[in-house]
Amino acid sequence: MKFVSLLAVLLLFAACATSPPVQEMAAARSAIQMAKELPNGAIKAKKMLKSAEQALGEAAAAIKQERYEYARQLAVAAKRKAQKAAKLKNKP
Repeated sequence: MKFVSLLAVLLLFAACATSPPVQEMAAARSAIQMAKELPNGAIKAKKMLKSAEQALGEAAAAIKQERYEYARQLAVAAKRKAQKAAKLKNKP
């Protein structure tokens, strides 16, 4: 039974590494767009948003090179940076 569970986990991981991170890219784009729509904030927020956009661009380039796991990591990082930028913009 343990072997079956291990095999299932390995197959899931292999599937994630061989397919483009469509969901992660969409989530990152959405977070960036939401952060952009907030009123202008501090310079630090603008820098964080620019960093998120750069990570998203790198993720897109990684997808073209079929480096899907790396692209997934970059997309997740882009989303986190955009969310942080949004929080910084919302601070009084």
